[in-house]
Amino acid sequence: MIFLRKHDVLEIHRKLIDQFSGTHGVHNDAALDSAITAAENRAHYENADIAVCAATYAFHLTKAHAFIDGNKRIGAAAAEIFVEINGMFLNISNDDLFETIMNIAKGEKSREEIEGGFPSGLKRMTRTLQYSHSSVFYKKM
Repeated sequence: MIFLRKHDVLEIHRKLIDQFSGTHGVHNDAALDSAITAAENRAHYENADIAVCAATYAFHLTKAHAFIDGNKRIGAAAAEIFVEINGMFLNISNDDLFETIMNIAKGEKSREEIEGGFPSGLKRMTRTLQYSHSSVFYKKM
């Protein structure tokens, strides 16, 4: 598996803030590091698959509040990009992904419950995708 690195997540966050507004900057660097490494640690120590690792990115980046702004957006985008760089794509609607991320942010779903929904939404890529979710999706968060 190919994992996101801190510089990747920072760049994704910068682009999301530039495109959809908000304040740039890291609020808690240690929380960011922990959220980013959680997926790779789960793959290494628990043999977690792509779906579980994607759910881990979504859950931990959303919950960590590591950024000043855009924590829900980075959680969704990191999960989606992680899946895509590993040859898959999230085959779920914008509304379903939005609901998932909002449930994480509100504390209404556990990490295990979020993980349960990701495998059914993953599909192997048969062609290169540009970007799965529309800009309207990220603007809502």
